[in-house]
Amino acid sequence: MAAKLIERAKRLSPATYIVGLAMLAIVFYVGIRIGGINVPLQRVPWSVLVPACTLFSLVHSTIMLGHKRALVLFGLCFAISLAAETFGQSTGLLFGPYYYTDILGPKVFGRVPLLIPLAWYMMFYPSYVVANVLAESSLVSRNAGPAWIVCMALVSAVLMTAWDLTMDPVMSFNVCGPHLQLCPVLDQAKMGHPAWVWIDGGPHFGVPLRNFAGWMITAFVVFLIYRFAETRMPHIPVRGHTSPLVAFLPIGVYGTMALVDTWIGYPQIEDVHLISPFAMGIPYIFATIRFVSERTYQDPRPAARVGKR
Repeated sequence: MAAKLIERAKRLSPATYIVGLAMLAIVFYVGIRIGGINVPLQRVPWSVLVPACTLFSLVHSTIMLGHKRALVLFGLCFAISLAAETFGQSTGLLFGPYYYTDILGPKVFGRVPLLIPLAWYMMFYPSYVVANVLAESSLVSRNAGPAWIVCMALVSAVLMTAWDLTMDPVMSFNVCGPHLQLCPVLDQAKMGHPAWVWIDGGPHFGVPLRNFAGWMITAFVVFLIYRFAETRMPHIPVRGHTSPLVAFLPIGVYGTMALVDTWIGYPQIEDVHLISPFAMGIPYIFATIRFVSERTYQDPRPAARVGKR
């Protein structure tokens, strides 16, 4: 069924695609105009949502990449992001001075919630796939050249950081500014219970710009190491991996996150809704077009990167 829909989509005229993109833009616009859902962060079941999305990325990457590549990507992302967060919170040098509250549950080393490195990973894999589709119209990168790998790591890091442009202001928002402890107890329901607090604040809805530089550096390091490592590992996807619906799922997750970021937030920072449609929506739209029009889902193991068996 999905294959037939993809085949029909390939025969659509450019005008049809333009209309479809216009409709998607309207959806983003409605989200921006209506504003945030304004669900208190402490009521969101993070202990279920983040592990579930993490499990999806791990299972899907195993299907598409093979278990060796999937486990290496997960291990690198978890270890490096946890190390970066621990170092960053301890010193304030990488992301800026901040600390985590108790909303996200148990913390590793008493500093970083266990859900944080899992949250990094749950978006790493979709960002990896979207970057490959945009640059090579392929679910897995075909080019093993060092210069190309560096460029792809940079593109992937940009796509990953785009997610944080909206999420960080929402997750760290509180009406008391950087000094959370000064908030009166009676105003707790209004301030939003942030998941983390920026001690000195910053110009991006209270977030320091250094934070996004830290995200870029951390993501780039993970993607760079993994993309070099995958050239030495076999690409052994699970049989039947070329199913259009299965292949599209990580792109769909990236687009879903873009839509979610368009809707969530607080009335006090309404303009944050303007970020996601451009930062994440545009890459998602073009990745979807390439996926449909160039049969990206029909992607057998790349001849240039099969690696050693």
